[in-house]
Amino acid sequence: MEFVEKIKNMTKEQVANAMIALLPHVSPDTFLKMSLLASRLAEGESAKSAINAVIESLQEGDQGQATRMFRRVMTEVSPQCLQKIARTLFINGLLRSSDIRANFEKKHGFAPPFTILISPTMQCNLQCLGCYAGKYGREKGIPFDVLDRVIGEARDMGILFIVFSGGEPLTRADDLFRLARKYDDLFFMFYTNGTLINDKIADQLFELGNAGAVISLEGFQEATDARRGQGVYQRIMDAMDRLKKRGVPFGTSLTVTSRNINEITSDAFFSHLTEKGVMVVWFFLFMPVGKDPDVSLMPTPEQREFLRQRDSELRAKYPIFIADFWNDAPYVGGCIAGGRNYVHINANGDVEPCVFTHFAVDSIYNKSLLEVLQSDFFRTIRSKQPYSENLLTPCMIIDNPEVYRDVVRACCAYPTHDGAEDVITKIKGDIDDYARRFRAIADP
Repeated sequence: MEFVEKIKNMTKEQVANAMIALLPHVSPDTFLKMSLLASRLAEGESAKSAINAVIESLQEGDQGQATRMFRRVMTEVSPQCLQKIARTLFINGLLRSSDIRANFEKKHGFAPPFTILISPTMQCNLQCLGCYAGKYGREKGIPFDVLDRVIGEARDMGILFIVFSGGEPLTRADDLFRLARKYDDLFFMFYTNGTLINDKIADQLFELGNAGAVISLEGFQEATDARRGQGVYQRIMDAMDRLKKRGVPFGTSLTVTSRNINEITSDAFFSHLTEKGVMVVWFFLFMPVGKDPDVSLMPTPEQREFLRQRDSELRAKYPIFIADFWNDAPYVGGCIAGGRNYVHINANGDVEPCVFTHFAVDSIYNKSLLEVLQSDFFRTIRSKQPYSENLLTPCMIIDNPEVYRDVVRACCAYPTHDGAEDVITKIKGDIDDYARRFRAIADP
């Protein structure tokens, strides 16, 4: 029986490889037919569901977002990068890792995360106002051998996406690119300020093929330079030009504040992003969890609701994949932290439930990734998800703060930097008030 399964899997991979080789030359109609075949080849309901969602969008025709995105990807992403990404997503993600993930869940009683977010360093060449990374010590970083071990453990669980953040991860480009070359069956995403993407870095990203960049912006030049420093905006524009010229896929990360929300959701801004070659936009609400938390920068409840409605308008109009970390929670069943879909390993090795949740009970230095995921801290968080019946209020930090405080207290979690506890002590009243005001809007 095992031999028969191996033959079936080999046949599937041969078919998949043939399809991937054709990708740079196919039309949207042909791609739709290939997707229908891919759905039949895929293992597991989650894999089939993901492909079927693409199929449904492609069936909307020329005006569907999937078709418009397809045309952009075919013309703007290099064939080398396109085929490498397709192999990671389809052969590794939908064929090979499905069984690994299913066996993991059967053995351990919970599914492995979808991705691991690692901050290998807190070193940064910028000092951005309100950055959550600002309170961590900048002298430390995770050694190469520990990063290597963790990524290997993640791959063994069926995790195929590794995200590097920081600090500025490209201050350790040599180490991280070395890891991307070693684990060439995984896909690596660098959340970066973009200022270090020179010709050499852009060339290396192109040569890797299994890596991309998500570059932080605050809006146009005035807003970006005001938060990130004079001249940063132009350096980002130059970085985008370098990546687009080489056909390296990249996106942008937008921190939504009470001050920039109108600008970063404007048609002028999204037209500009499309022209620059941005493929993906991530919206993140400003969170008062970093250096000297300033609750006035949080989008108001009314602005947050405006963003939710604006998401749909932008998706209908622009060939950009838009992800809203908070407002898209209904699509993923609420909060994804605590190992449900991802965890964050900070530069000190502390394993945090979320990049915005600066508490931990374990370090990656003295426990394996599996042991961390099995901790009472993470199990308790997962057992409470979703924290609310209304998935538009998914977050335990700003929507359900009583959950956050209870879990930290019950599991004796320690703050991972000085001042991390401010969000559950010093500004507790502000957070409670925000949660009440947003529920008045979001609750049916």
